Amino acid sequence: MVRRRSTIVGPDGRRRLTRSEKIGIGGLISLAGVAVLGVVAGIVIDRLLSFDHALDAGGEWDEGGGVATRWNDPV
Repeated sequence: MVRRRSTIVGPDGRRRLTRSEKIGIGGLISLAGVAVLGVVAGIVIDRLLSFDHALDAGGEWDEGGGVATRWNDPV
């Protein structure tokens, strides 16, 4: 005899979520929350720190001369 899975129906007539479904939804919400926090942290770090000068491969970093690159050396 095959036993049918029991469904739990709440007082409002709707089927309630099983434990596994609740855990799955909680995991998805947690994952989305961590992703949002990562994006916000990335934006804040990007606004606070300016990497434009450090990542400029063709310019000098000390603004006072003395540091030359291979791009501006006369041949």
